[in-house]
Amino acid sequence: MFVPGDKKTYCFKDYILIYPAVSVGNVAQLTADLLISTLTMHRAGHIQHPSIIPLVGGDPFAHPEATGCKIVTACEVYDSEEHKIVVIQQRSPFVKGKRGLYRQWLVNWIKENQFKRVVIATSSSAEERVDRQLAGPQFRFVASPQVEEMFGDMFRNFYEWKELERRPCFPAPAVVNSDDENVGELFIPGGGISKSLFEDLYNEIPVAICLMFCAEGDNVVEAVELANKLNKWLGLILFHSRSIGGADEEAIVKYTDWKIPVSWKLFFGSKFDQSLFH
Repeated sequence: MFVPGDKKTYCFKDYILIYPAVSVGNVAQLTADLLISTLTMHRAGHIQHPSIIPLVGGDPFAHPEATGCKIVTACEVYDSEEHKIVVIQQRSPFVKGKRGLYRQWLVNWIKENQFKRVVIATSSSAEERVDRQLAGPQFRFVASPQVEEMFGDMFRNFYEWKELERRPCFPAPAVVNSDDENVGELFIPGGGISKSLFEDLYNEIPVAICLMFCAEGDNVVEAVELANKLNKWLGLILFHSRSIGGADEEAIVKYTDWKIPVSWKLFFGSKFDQSLFH
């Protein structure tokens, strides 16, 4: 259930929900961190569900000079009234075999709150790519019919985004045309519940998947790129553009253009004591 963080009744009707699925490389969680930190989003509350492994810790978005410490839990909800968006940040994995129960609850919660659109941020295992996915941009999108009708042409023609290629269903036909990207089903290995959540919402709520191919390790670059893609579509943060040769060209949004959470300093743990080797 959703537990408000203060004595307030929240109404998310007509908000956009950004759901970062727990997936390979934690790209979506890092992207959510960037959005929450840069937009200074308000902690609306947390989600308490038996399918999520319990976790407690210090506030990852605390100011470096902060003297107090707020407690965060395994799955929290942040909102921005100014931008009309909600971000769910899940910090721990699911209990084995319990993902479906959480997904069912989440679908019902989304419908109850009447979100106008759902954006599923996720990642997919780079080692599972087919040949045509190896080169070029490592970003892909998948859109429901409602999102396709509203934004499909803009995604392809203006943004030059590429739709996630389909894979032949099992058992595969004897002959497969490798150039036909629309035959088969969605294949998002390492993407957590992103595919099943997309299918659950497909016919009822406008929903899209935005994903990056990646491997385990330091995926800050992939997270920044995914954040840039979401920002370009949703228009959450305005970055300056530059004019080159008389034409406006969007400036590359660098790592330092985002407000980096202080918690990112401990990506790989604290530094070891140098005196150990003196």
